[in-house]
Amino acid sequence: MEPKVLAILGQTESGKATFCENLCKLCGETIKTPKKEPFYYLKIYGLKYKNNPFYLLNTPGDENFMGEIKWALKVADAGILLVDTTSVLKYHNLRVFEFAKEEGVPLFVFLNKIDDLEKSNIEETLSNLNNTLEISHIPITYAFKQSNSFSLIDLIEEKVFIEEGLKIKYQELPENLKDKIIEMRDKLMESAAESSDTLIEKYLEEGKLEKEEILNGLKETVKKGNVNFVFTGSAKTGAGLVVFLEYMLHLPPSYKLKLEKENITPSNAIGFIFKNYIDPYAGKLSYGRIFVGNFTSDGVVYTSEGKEEKYTQIFIPKGDYLEQVKEVNEGEIIVFSKVESLTTGSTFSNAPISVSFSVPEMPFPMITMALHPETRADEDKISGAISKVKEEDPSIVFKRNEETRELLISGVGLPHIEKTVEKLKEKYGVKVKLTTPKIPYRETIKKPVQSVIYRHKKQTGGRGQFAEVHFHIFPLERGKGFEFVETLTGMNVPRNYVPAVEKGVREAMEKGPLAGYPVVDVKVQFYDGKSHEVDSSDLAFKIAAFHCFKKGIEQANPVLLEPYLELEIIVPDETVGDVVGDLNARRGRVLSLEKEGKRTKIKALAPMAELQGYVITLQGITAGRGYFIAKFSHYEEAPPFIAEKVIAESKEAQEKETK
Repeated sequence: MEPKVLAILGQTESGKATFCENLCKLCGETIKTPKKEPFYYLKIYGLKYKNNPFYLLNTPGDENFMGEIKWALKVADAGILLVDTTSVLKYHNLRVFEFAKEEGVPLFVFLNKIDDLEKSNIEETLSNLNNTLEISHIPITYAFKQSNSFSLIDLIEEKVFIEEGLKIKYQELPENLKDKIIEMRDKLMESAAESSDTLIEKYLEEGKLEKEEILNGLKETVKKGNVNFVFTGSAKTGAGLVVFLEYMLHLPPSYKLKLEKENITPSNAIGFIFKNYIDPYAGKLSYGRIFVGNFTSDGVVYTSEGKEEKYTQIFIPKGDYLEQVKEVNEGEIIVFSKVESLTTGSTFSNAPISVSFSVPEMPFPMITMALHPETRADEDKISGAISKVKEEDPSIVFKRNEETRELLISGVGLPHIEKTVEKLKEKYGVKVKLTTPKIPYRETIKKPVQSVIYRHKKQTGGRGQFAEVHFHIFPLERGKGFEFVETLTGMNVPRNYVPAVEKGVREAMEKGPLAGYPVVDVKVQFYDGKSHEVDSSDLAFKIAAFHCFKKGIEQANPVLLEPYLELEIIVPDETVGDVVGDLNARRGRVLSLEKEGKRTKIKALAPMAELQGYVITLQGITAGRGYFIAKFSHYEEAPPFIAEKVIAESKEAQEKETK
C-alpha cells in the first residue's frame, strides 16, 4: 500500500476539524491542540491505518482563503468534500469542486452529521449536490433512519456495518431496506463496470460483479473524475470513519500519476513544498510531499531555483503535531526546519535538479488597501514581517506604489486583508492602519498651443543664467504617452542643449496644473530659442523648458484623466440584473454577457475609483457566490463633477502640507 494524502474540503462548520481529529484519535494519535472552525490556514494531520501512512490537509472553509485549498490539492491524491447534511449547501462547495477538477484531483464526498436525526436530510443533500455540482453522486456507504437511530450500510458488502474501535462488524440487511439497497448497489456496480470492456461484458452477462471487481472498477472510474463517490457518517460520533479509511486504502489514485501529469521523470529524489509556517519557537517549517525517493536527516536539499542548503532535522506530521524522524519515505509528507531556500512552490531534491512542478495559480486579489505603519518602530519592522507573511500565504500581495508612495496590500476579500493585518500585529509585533488607496489619476490637454515662449534670465554677479525656448505643444491620442521633437534651424540654440530641454519638459510633466498628477499624451516640438555664449548652460535650458511647458499647458485646456479597469465578473444567473444595475451606478459599461453553465460571465469596463471595495458589494448582491478578475485597461477623461472633487481634494492636501 502507498501513503495517502487527502485534502479535506468543505464550507465552514461542515465538521472538517472534528473529522480530522477523530480519525487521528481512532488510529491512536494524540491531538494536542484541538482546532475549532473557522480557521484560516492549512492544518496538517498525520496518522497510520493498518500501518499505512495517511496525511490529512485540512483546508479553510472561507472564500477568502482559497489559496490554501489550491496548495493542498497540488499534492493531494484525492479531495474529501465534507458536506453538512443539517444545513444549506453553500457556494464554497462548487468552488472547491472546480479547483479539484482544474488540478485533476478526484473528489469523494463524506455526508456528515447524520447523528443529528432531527435536522439531517441525506436524500435532499445528495439531490442538492447533484444539481449544484452537475455531476453524479453515487454512495458507497449510506445511512437509513430507523426510529431513534440510523443503520449504516456498506453497499459493496451489501451489509449493515457497526464499528467497534478499528474493527468492522457486518450484519445482514433488514428486510424493509433490501429493495432500496439492491437498487443503490446496482448503480454502484454499473459505475464500476463502465471502467472497462471486460467488466461491462461480465456485468451485462451475469448482472453482478464480485467485490474485487467492483473495487478495481471503481478505482478506474475515480481516475476519470466523472463521478463523485459518497460516504456517510458522523465525524462527531465516529460513525462511518473506519469504513471510510478502509476504502481510502484502495480507491484514491497513486501519487505517481502527479509525475506523469507533470511529465517529470527524475533520476533522483524529488518533492514539492506546498506550505511554509513561521513558528515563533521552531522558526520556519517547510511542508513538502516526496514523490520519488526518500530523505534522511543531516543532508543537503537542492531546489529547482538552483539553490542548495544544508539541513539537520526532518519531521513528519503525527496527530496534530510534528515528530522528529531519521528518514521520510516516498509518497509521505516531510517537514524541513529552518531551510531558508525552501519557498512555497519550490521543487526540491537531494541532488541538483533542473525540472520543476508547476505552481497553482492563486485566486485573483479582489480588494486592495493601503498599509500605514503606526510608529517609526513599526516602519522599521514591516519589511521583514511582510516577507514572512508572504512565505506563509503566497495569495496575499504586497506592492509599493512609487507614484502615490503607498504600500499596498491586496487580498481575495476584506477578511483576508484583516486577518493578515492581525497576523502582522500578533505574530510579528507590527501595528498598521488601513486606508483606501489613492487613485493614480493623470492630466492631459485637449487643444494644441502654438509658439509658447519662455526666457530664463538670472544675473547674480559673475556668470549668470540665460536660456530661451520656443515650443509648440500638441495633444496626442490616448495612451501614446509623450513625444519630444526637435526641429531647430540655424544656430540660435547649440544642439548640445537639446537633452537638457527634454529633461526639463519631462520634469515639468511629473506634476500637472490641475491637481498635481503626471501629464500624459502630449507632444512637444522644440522649434526655436535663444542662447548666450557665456551665460547659457544645461541647467539654464532645463529651467527654461520646465517653465515653458508649465506655461503652455495652462493654455491648452488641461483635463483630468481617470484609470479604467477591465472586469470579468462571474455571477449566478439570477443575480445578473442586480450586478449590471450596480455596475451602471458605478459609471461602468457592460461589454458582453456570456453563459457558463448556471452562471454568467459579465465583461465590463469601470473607473478604478468606483471599484474600491467592489468585492464587498458584489458578494452582498450574490450571497458570496460572485467573484471577478480585473486588469488595467486605459485612461479616460473624468466627468466634470469627478474632476472638480479630485482637484479640490488635491488643493486641500497641498494646503495642509504647506502649513
